[in-house]
Amino acid sequence: MSEFVVNIPKKMEKEFKEFPELENSVREFIKLKVFELELKRSRELQKFVFEALASKSRLTGKDASDLVKKIDAGLLEELKENKLS
Repeated sequence: MSEFVVNIPKKMEKEFKEFPELENSVREFIKLKVFELELKRSRELQKFVFEALASKSRLTGKDASDLVKKIDAGLLEELKENKLS
């Protein structure tokens, strides 16, 4: 396992000592942030998440299609902002 060191401001040291579960919360936050970044980057992962959500949803086919169009528009806008398109 790798080690990740975070410098905590002096003001927060007391809280970290008082709430030891914060360490796990920080670990989970980092995992979620990495997943979010991977999701933004991977079209295949986006499709997988969308299909997983849709399989348990009451969305109609038209609702799903509209949602996909919005996602595509958002991705296109992000690419334009990053000058990749």
